[in-house]
Amino acid sequence: MMSDAAQLRTSFAVVFSSDDRGVQPLGVALFSLLDTAATGTSYMVYILSNGISTANQARLVALAQGERARHSVSFIDVSDLGALKELPSKERWPASTWARIFVPDLLLAETGIVLYCDIDLLICRDLTELFRTPLHGKAIGAVLEHRSHEGSHFNERLEIPMSCPGYFNSGVMLMDMQVFREQSLVKRIVDYAVAHRDKLTAPDQDALNGALCDNLQTIHHKWNWHDGLTRLLLKRSVRAKFSRGASIEDSVEAALHPGILHYQGPNKPWRYSYRLERQRYEDAMARSGFGIYPLPGKTQRKLLKRICYAPVYALTWARIRRLERYFRQRRQG
Repeated sequence: MMSDAAQLRTSFAVVFSSDDRGVQPLGVALFSLLDTAATGTSYMVYILSNGISTANQARLVALAQGERARHSVSFIDVSDLGALKELPSKERWPASTWARIFVPDLLLAETGIVLYCDIDLLICRDLTELFRTPLHGKAIGAVLEHRSHEGSHFNERLEIPMSCPGYFNSGVMLMDMQVFREQSLVKRIVDYAVAHRDKLTAPDQDALNGALCDNLQTIHHKWNWHDGLTRLLLKRSVRAKFSRGASIEDSVEAALHPGILHYQGPNKPWRYSYRLERQRYEDAMARSGFGIYPLPGKTQRKLLKRICYAPVYALTWARIRRLERYFRQRRQG
């Protein structure tokens, strides 16, 4: 059971990581975090900075002023973090992406639960409920992408036992600082990454999964949902047990009432796109002051896809609402 003190807590620590190239999506993500906070909620935001300029730091800090002054934004320079040099990296995943695994070493003042978030996401509601999710003594709380099963690529490639829940997405992670430190888990992750460097395709996420597969508490998919999964629900039968790690009922709830939308994949919403949830992001981008207009990347092909996908998305939402009614009626009787 969670202590009374934890139940009453309304100040929470959130971590982002970025370099100067990611300031635009970082600004939108940070704005969405602060803008959706309940009146009694305050966030201590830590940004792991790999060369974010002074000017851009000032822009980000300005988001926590005025009516949002109860929040704080501070920066931790990781550009000279020596431990990064021994970790495998690729062009798509530079060494700085590993900074998230060092959160327990970098935030020594934090002794409880810390939330790590990627920058390509949008917070859609106050996160108090998420922070109060019990981890039952586990180091990580995260959303599953796939469940463990015989013959799965991640179980075999990363040597993850069938007894582990499955493969989780590291874009949103609740991290218990006390468990990490008591069990020396940062070292375990680094050692795993070095020993398995030839097997890592998404290096930091793979290493987190391989090292912490037995230290994971799964959380509801609404806390790390992406619109590609919403579209998959158009094809899913109520008889299907799971959809990418989530039950169909949980998937419906996550699609209709997301807590955090994760815009993973190559078609990022700060560029002209045909994503199902693009409008929600574009609205937040405009309000945050971190938008670039007109949206870059507009092509005839993307314009045509945006037009062609409109009826597909309408059918998708209609299908999901029918599923919601189905599950509601089943619960009632």
